[in-house]
Amino acid sequence: MTPQKDVRKVSPTSSRTQARVIEAVVEVIARHGISGTTFANVSAAADVSQGVLVFHFKNKDGLLAETLSRLLQEYGHAWHDAMSADDPLERILGLIRVDLSPEICSQKMLALWFSFWGEAGAKPLYNKICVEAEKERHQAMLESCRELVETGGGPDPVLLTNSIDAFTDGLWLQMHMQSQPITRIEALESAKSHLRLLVPQHAHRF
Repeated sequence: MTPQKDVRKVSPTSSRTQARVIEAVVEVIARHGISGTTFANVSAAADVSQGVLVFHFKNKDGLLAETLSRLLQEYGHAWHDAMSADDPLERILGLIRVDLSPEICSQKMLALWFSFWGEAGAKPLYNKICVEAEKERHQAMLESCRELVETGGGPDPVLLTNSIDAFTDGLWLQMHMQSQPITRIEALESAKSHLRLLVPQHAHRF
């Protein structure tokens, strides 16, 4: 993984510039995909020189790896907040809500996630960043499912975890690829209905 810069040594101007560049990368990937993302179109979208990109990110792989790392950090902050609830069912629902929130699954963000996943097999660096981030989040879901089953019954926690996450992945795919994609609200209601089928003994609670 690209070493993280010490934020104490990065000037406010540099931080703002980097943030603007990351936003530009998301826009460019949404329009052109990873293969079509270049320093030239990112610098144009961010309104900075290509020299600035070289200074901060060295090369295209460095730019994309930093973008992926930062966005996964933002995702991590969001789902960590959902884990603050005492009730395991509320934590599970919180994780689902985060996955279907506008910050995480807008059309632009879905395009970005799927672009990186498509490249992960060929780019060990992207794969490592994704695997490390997903491992922690998956463990959080598993622990919540295990606690829910222990306190109120339900299927095997591993099966429950995998079923919830697989269904959410399927919803993301529908939202990203269908010619008439479902909305986030429809996706969330569908995810809740699916969860009620998985844990009927808790269905009256949400």
